[in-house]
Amino acid sequence: MKQEPIPSPRLVRFFITLPEPLAIPDGYAWHNSYKHDPTQGSIQQFVNLVFMNSDGISRQRGSMTATFEAFNRVTNKPDTGDTLDTDAVTGQYTTVVATTLEDRVPDAASQWNSPQDIPAAHDPLNRCIEEIAQFTRSYRAALEAPCLVPTYEKIGPIIPFQTGSFAPVVDESGRWTGFRVSEWDGGGTLMLDHTNFSDFPAGNEIKPEHEGRIGYYRDMLEAENPLFLWKERFIEARAALYREGKYGTAVTLSNTASEVLLDSLLALLYWESGKTPDEVAEVFAEGRLARRVKSKFSELLGGTWSLDGTGPVADWFHKCYRLRHRVVHGGYSPTRLEAQAAMDVTFSLSMYCWDRLVERRRKFPRTTLMVIAEEGLRTRGNWCRFMRDFVRDVAPVEPSWREASRAWRNDMYDALLTGE
Repeated sequence: MKQEPIPSPRLVRFFITLPEPLAIPDGYAWHNSYKHDPTQGSIQQFVNLVFMNSDGISRQRGSMTATFEAFNRVTNKPDTGDTLDTDAVTGQYTTVVATTLEDRVPDAASQWNSPQDIPAAHDPLNRCIEEIAQFTRSYRAALEAPCLVPTYEKIGPIIPFQTGSFAPVVDESGRWTGFRVSEWDGGGTLMLDHTNFSDFPAGNEIKPEHEGRIGYYRDMLEAENPLFLWKERFIEARAALYREGKYGTAVTLSNTASEVLLDSLLALLYWESGKTPDEVAEVFAEGRLARRVKSKFSELLGGTWSLDGTGPVADWFHKCYRLRHRVVHGGYSPTRLEAQAAMDVTFSLSMYCWDRLVERRRKFPRTTLMVIAEEGLRTRGNWCRFMRDFVRDVAPVEPSWREASRAWRNDMYDALLTGE
């Protein structure tokens, strides 16, 4: 009786060029099998990686070309085309041929906000990217190589692929030998859900109406305004998540941004309340952020500042603050969804802080004007008669609030360090 082979599974292989080359021999192969999933019949999930090295045009060459082009334009010198030793600026590239089962769940994409969030067990591309990342982490630990761990956001954004199957091998009598070989047929390209073309700028082009705003933030930077620094850390968290795919960094930067925001706001509130730096220095002791959040803000701004339950503050505490502790102190590697959540709750926390401050603008008009400003109050529909009168009658005759609050903050930290 002729032995019939089990129906051949479909395969897919992706051609993924890493964001930077790895010092791995050309053709090096790595294979990993996963725990058997009964839903996949008798076929065990796996990922097979083959590392292929090649040379090509480097980014350094493009950079040098642009440098000499700018030099020639400014100096009115003709471009002779012989300013570069092109052989000296070729680049090395590592492309991974990643093969796995083509077993994507048809409706998986509808269950997740982004394709990269689909669990690796249900999506072959994410499974391959995850295995490449795990291999790279193991490789760099074993060889102590300071290389970049590839993530979804750092590859592509266009990935070629081929599909195929395991064809059974039969003997001369036509019976299945128990062996299979891969045969490839169709193919195409995937466009990933990001636009991280490293040769193109991220962000919008400067327009004339932006110049005053840039000058305003430049003044904040010069004054070492911590509310500038909180926003800068938050933008860095976004870059870490969306452009660099560094999920742990995105979590720690989100938490850093929230700590800068909370402590900066609290310092301004104490300054405007007339507290002396010595009176409140101990409140700002390191490691007591959670304590001062739940005990100090409610008496100044009202609202709900409990770390339990739900709401902007409790969500931030559980999804950002505590997660950061796991990342920093426990070596935990968060998922992209966890990093996204940490950033989202940090933003929600900032909005809650601004909402509470606007509610207490009559008690803290100086802080409100420094943080929310007239434009923000108008946008919120809270540019009231009290604030108009305050800006007209009080603000012009008082010393610089920025300078006064900065001096107060510096004195407070000096008192805190002296107390220690």
